[in-house]
This record gives sequence, C-alpha cells and structure tokens, in this order.
Amino acid sequence: MTGTHDHPSAAAEASPGWREIYLEGSPEAEEAHFRDLADIVVGLQRTNRRESGSRVSRRTFHAKIVVGVDNAELAFRADLPDGLGAGDFTAGARLPAVVRLSNASGVAGPDGSPDLRGAALKITLPDGSRHDLLMTSYPVSHARNATQFVEIAEIGAGPKDQVRARLVAKFGRAETARILDNLRQANRPSASLALESYWSRGAVLWGDTGPVRFRLSPAGAASPASALPPGSPDGLRADFADRLNNAPVHFALHVQKYVSEGLTPIEDGAVEWKEDDSPWHHVATLTIPAQDLSGHRGRATRDRVDALAFNPWHAPADFRPLGNLNRARRTVYTASAREWHAR
Repeated sequence: MTGTHDHPSAAAEASPGWREIYLEGSPEAEEAHFRDLADIVVGLQRTNRRESGSRVSRRTFHAKIVVGVDNAELAFRADLPDGLGAGDFTAGARLPAVVRLSNASGVAGPDGSPDLRGAALKITLPDGSRHDLLMTSYPVSHARNATQFVEIAEIGAGPKDQVRARLVAKFGRAETARILDNLRQANRPSASLALESYWSRGAVLWGDTGPVRFRLSPAGAASPASALPPGSPDGLRADFADRLNNAPVHFALHVQKYVSEGLTPIEDGAVEWKEDDSPWHHVATLTIPAQDLSGHRGRATRDRVDALAFNPWHAPADFRPLGNLNRARRTVYTASAREWHAR
C-alpha cells in the first residue's frame, strides 16, 4: 500500500465555490493507490469467507440482505423547488426502483446484533439506464478518507484485544477516540429497518445544483408489525415482511446543499453537514408497495436483488460521486463485486 500518510496536494477545479482534491497530486496517482486498497479489500473479503465457513465469497461489507424488492417507485414532488431538479430527477417524475436493505457487516450474522444498516436503490431511468443511490444508517463515516477506512478495516480484522492499541499506534489517541466513538454510535441494534434513516455520508453532484448529500427517512406513520421473539436471527427481515403484509412502506428522500469547504467539506467523510448550516430539502418519496416477502416469489426476488452490484458510480455524469471515499468506491467496489460474483 503506498502513500498512506500523504496529504492532498493538487486540486481539481470545478464550478465556483467547490473543488475536489486528489491524493498524491493527480487523478492517475490516486487511482493507482486505490488499486492497492482494492487488493487489500479483496483479501479481507476472502478472510471473511474463511472465517465464516462459507464456500463462496460475499460482499466485503453489507453481506446479509434483509430486504430485496424490485417493484418500488421513487416519485419526485410535483412542486419540486427551483434548483433541486437535475437530469431525470425532475418535478413529477415517477421512476421504478430496486431496493436492497442490509446489515453492514462483512459476515452474515443475526439481525439482532449491533451493526450499521444499509439502503441501496437501483433506479431505472427513462432511457433504460440505471442510477444507484447508496446510504447507511449513520450521518458520517468513521473514516475521513479511503486509506483510513481500509487501515481501520485491516486492524479490525486482527486480534480483537489489540484493536485499540493498534489504532492508537496508527492514528494517535484523539483520532482513535473519534473513530471508536463513531463506531459505537453507528453500530447498534435496530428495532426495524422501516424506522431507520439512511445517509449518503459522502457528497454527489446534483446537476447544476452542485454538490449535495442525500438522506432517506421514514415518511408518514409506519405500518404496524407483530412483536418478534427477542434474539430472532432474522428478526429485521420478519419485521419488514410483516409491515409489508399490511401496507406500503414509505421513505422521504431529502438533499442537503453544499455551502462551503469549511462547513460542508467534500473530501472529509467524517464531518457532518449540519442542518443549521445547510437545511434538508424534501425532493421525492420512495414507496415500497405492500407485498408478500416471505413466499416463494418474495424469496426469489430477494435472491435476484442480492445478486446485483450496487455502486455509486452507476450514475449519469450529472450525478458524479464526489470526494476521496466516493472516488475510491469506483475501484474498490468493482474489485469486490468481481470477487463475490465469481461464486
């Protein structure tokens, strides 16, 4: 792995007021570094396979699918505020969507375990192309950039009684405290994936609006679900299926605009864009219609969705992912998908 402690030294100028900064001085050097990171991530993927006893590799992260549906719809507001529409995301647009909700761990475990949760949308655009939106259930990443993310993952895959000491040796006490505090807050039990909010954490381009972060949040009153026995290994799956047996599940899609590098940084994924600095704007509603997730058809759909690769770079150029973590995902996610698709 090269250049782990190099600081960004070259800027890619964009529209006035924001920019991206490439690690090691150029897009080409940064991409070479990302290929090194991808090799490490695939190695972690193989380690997860061996330790879980699985005969096949799974996703490095978000290995366990909880919900997979292919008949959702993303409907944009008819009164979409000026400046918030871009590309095919326009006032009144109604776009089909595939939805994958997951637990974030790289090893598929019980739903009741403390964990981060993920939401991935694959939206079908009018020309037949796809646009992916990826989110997790905490506003910011524990890692500031892709290099730190992989270094933390490597340390976490080692002996558990050495994690803190190795983090301190690598990042210092203050940064280690920030990382561990973030992980403690983000990795927690979930009552229901229908009640979670999911954040992009990193920024993406939103046409002429410029950089934004986006979020899915529960919309309206949640449909009821039956009480599940404590410790049910597939409790989140059963909860969501029970809710969809009774009624649709709705989420609101909000976006938050870039303000300034000081308040809403693009390159540092560990900094929250505060609502006081940049308010959230409701742009669309995601509807997952009532259906049977537990029957043969529902399980078959879940398996098909689980076979799909989701990547924030599956997007039109007007929605290009921004920032170091997002730029790395293009290379790392492709390598990871190649590994688990080989199963």
